[in-house]
Amino acid sequence: MSILVAALSVLSSCHSDGRGEGVLRLADSLMEQRPDSSLALLRRDSLLFAGASKAVRMAYVVSRTEAEDKLYVSHRSDSAMLRAAEYFSSRGSELQRVRSWYLLGRVYCDMLLYGHALSAFGKAIGGEATADSAVCRYKARACTWAGAIYEEKELHADALRYNKQAYEYARRADVPSVEVYALRDIGRSYRNLSKDVEAIRYYKFAANKAKAFNDSSLVVMVMEELAGVYIDNRQFCKAKNALSNNISSTLNVDLAPHYFIRAEYYDNIGLVDSAVYYYDKGLVYGWEKVNVHAFLKLARLYKKNDDYVNAVKYYDSCLYNIDCLRRNQSTEYGNLMSNLENKLDIERKNVAFMETKMNLIILIIIILILIIVVCVVVYKSYKKHKKAFLDQQKRVERYWQEKRDTDLQIIHKNEKRIMQLERDLSSSNETLTELRKSLIKTEAEMLLKQNEIINFERKHSELLIADLTDTEIYKLYHNPLSNPTNSDYHKLLHALNNTYKDFTLRLKDFYPDISKSEIWICCMIKIGLSAKEICNISSYSYSSLSMAKSRLYKKMFNQKGSAKDLDTFIREF
Repeated sequence: MSILVAALSVLSSCHSDGRGEGVLRLADSLMEQRPDSSLALLRRDSLLFAGASKAVRMAYVVSRTEAEDKLYVSHRSDSAMLRAAEYFSSRGSELQRVRSWYLLGRVYCDMLLYGHALSAFGKAIGGEATADSAVCRYKARACTWAGAIYEEKELHADALRYNKQAYEYARRADVPSVEVYALRDIGRSYRNLSKDVEAIRYYKFAANKAKAFNDSSLVVMVMEELAGVYIDNRQFCKAKNALSNNISSTLNVDLAPHYFIRAEYYDNIGLVDSAVYYYDKGLVYGWEKVNVHAFLKLARLYKKNDDYVNAVKYYDSCLYNIDCLRRNQSTEYGNLMSNLENKLDIERKNVAFMETKMNLIILIIIILILIIVVCVVVYKSYKKHKKAFLDQQKRVERYWQEKRDTDLQIIHKNEKRIMQLERDLSSSNETLTELRKSLIKTEAEMLLKQNEIINFERKHSELLIADLTDTEIYKLYHNPLSNPTNSDYHKLLHALNNTYKDFTLRLKDFYPDISKSEIWICCMIKIGLSAKEICNISSYSYSSLSMAKSRLYKKMFNQKGSAKDLDTFIREF
């Protein structure tokens, strides 16, 4: 029994699908010319689609949304259309995919969710290029609406880009009216970019297209916008000629722009009464944003004629419309701020891939240059440090060489040499020439003098050291109760340099990178202070002082050493 019920359900569904598809085909055939008949048909047979398959139900949602959109029925929810767009993205044809995303974008426009709208239009425009006329028609409309959103937000360069795309798709679609709208929108973008020469050229092109297939309403619409450009440029005769067409032929479209452009023309040529008349007529058909400007113009005109009662009335109306616009814009901008940055980035990548590629190449070049610069800097730094290392090695070798040649060793060496010279002189007295004898005597005398000088310098040094230990500054630093000042330290430096042959200057020459605090430690060691005494007159602890000494020794000799090693070196330096 259950199998029978299931079979009947399937057969009923198939039957419903067949009738539903027929209704959809008829409704879609009426969509462009008779959207009212299409919507009536879909509403009449709406129950027919309740039991249809998901594909037919989704197609019904798309067709009904388009019919309502063409008849200016405001959309309040995206739930049904979003499901349809997602369904046809994975299962539908190219036409169904593009059409559903375009209509979802229109739903979001009515809901003032412009960030979502741009995303939907981007998905409609995206994909591979196609020659299908119907697909190109919907892509052209998606570009047109995307351009309108950017125009609304005064992003005129982006709007121009989309309007030009719309024209290219319109040409492939071979729908003259869509071409006219696209050309008109390009002219509008150029006008907003203050490029009036280009704007006039595109408006005229659009008007000629409209005349070619005898659509008087489109001709009037384009010529009136062209008149606005002429009015901006104070070319009133040309503006008058552009406005010579009769408004009555356009009663099936929005009349507000037709009246407002004439009001603007009369306002500019000084016919105030005519301007007021047309502004008032336009207000009947206008919506909040365009009416704001009309109210403001009327208020100024009445104020100019000293009619302050009417002026105040229109100022109040202007403020009321501005408040309404602000409430709407809070929704618009909230959605745009959360979605626009990411969506615009995706769209720009789709339409400007070459620009992105070029930016990537430039970025790679910059990175390579930076890498090269970093490598050069690192190499130079390495060379600098290597040179400093080698220089320090030479200083260390020179120091150890000098350390090997101490004064006592030199004296001992000289004495041995003198004894050798004396032996040579006595043993070979008869065979040596007078010149050779004179040279031996002179060398012996010179070595004796050198020993005398060394002994004198040693004695002088001992006296200087003894004199240093008897100075007030030396005693001050050895007094455990004293607290030496910065001035006292400079006095100590002067005394040490006098006593030990420019001690600090020789330290700086031996190790150029030595710091002031490290020189201070060396001075304390040189005057014989113990680690405990140094800690008493400084902020060093015993362990930190020991570490500082070890680090300094490592820097000076490029090898590990203890605090005691540094003390030994400084005392002998």
